[in-house]
Amino acid sequence: MDFHLDRLLSLPNVTVESCNEKSDDVYLNLRRLNEGINCPHCQNYTEDVHQNRPTVIRDLPICGRRVYLQVPRRQFRCNHCGKSTTEPLEFLEPYRRHTQRYEEYIYQRVTATSIEQVGREEQLKYDEVKGIFEFISSQHLKKNWQPAQRIGLDEISNHKGHQDFKTVVSDIDRGKLLEVIDGHTQAQTTEALKTQPSQLRDQVEEVSVDMWGGFPKVIAEVFPNARIVFDRFHVMKAVNDELNHLRIQLGITSRRSRHLLCKNAEDLTQESQSELELVLAQSPCLRIAYELKEELRLIYETSSNFRQGKNKMTKWLRSARLFYHSASQRIQKHLEGICNYFVNRTTSGTMEGINNKIKLIMRQAYGFSNFGHMRSRLIAAFEHN
Repeated sequence: MDFHLDRLLSLPNVTVESCNEKSDDVYLNLRRLNEGINCPHCQNYTEDVHQNRPTVIRDLPICGRRVYLQVPRRQFRCNHCGKSTTEPLEFLEPYRRHTQRYEEYIYQRVTATSIEQVGREEQLKYDEVKGIFEFISSQHLKKNWQPAQRIGLDEISNHKGHQDFKTVVSDIDRGKLLEVIDGHTQAQTTEALKTQPSQLRDQVEEVSVDMWGGFPKVIAEVFPNARIVFDRFHVMKAVNDELNHLRIQLGITSRRSRHLLCKNAEDLTQESQSELELVLAQSPCLRIAYELKEELRLIYETSSNFRQGKNKMTKWLRSARLFYHSASQRIQKHLEGICNYFVNRTTSGTMEGINNKIKLIMRQAYGFSNFGHMRSRLIAAFEHN
């Protein structure tokens, strides 16, 4: 027994009997400290070793050197029930060739880089690293969903320009990715979300989405106690897009005119305000449309509750229909959900941040051809948020 090696190894119920070196690798021969086990079939204690087949497994590196453990795998025969069983190891999953902590180490490294890079640096085959990642990922995914009160739903494209959309689900309060769904239709989204226990889904109080037509029906079916909140930034984007279209129709194409019109008035510098005034002076119609856009923004900023916000929004719609025909129709159609924002001021800002990180991961991986691997990689990247 080497006390220092035992302390360094820090594995339960084993001691290091000998240490050998081969090239840059370290081999530690281990011995079990317990003489027997309790039979898992009848719970009686037995020390009758039927056979012992040592196996070599890989562990975490020490001082940059690969470490292999030669571990006794003893099979005991119970004198009471006559059945045989292989002794379990606390640090090794059944039928695995790496310690639990080494597999977790590989899993964390893959989430930060790639399977190829980890394989090169650890001198493991691609399929071996992939197998470790998928095994640990499957365990983590089982406990990924936690009780959430506010969640966000959105879409991402796996292959730009190919309409290959996936649905992403996030916990707004924790900034955590909960699920990635292979598809974005109402049926696909509903089926995937219903796999979660009803007690988790019943706890959701708000779901923030854009104004895509399918999400409200999904929310009503999957999250019966949740109110729909249409994201304020998507509403403002619809208004800004129509304002920009009006600018083009009026023939106002001066440099920075689009930027000046769409930017919040309070965020403009004194110089930018002067530039904006020159743009608005070219068309009274554009000036009115701009003032209506700013009025809508102030409604979002100043309304303190649902009723107040809805009254202001309804009044705004009466004036805005002439200038924002398309946007006002969409706002009128989704007015209840839009005004739900004023209850807790919930937005999809967290969801947008998650989407940006997802795009970065997908670029680093040069895309994903396998959805299961894509889902595991993305959820793992947000695991510790």
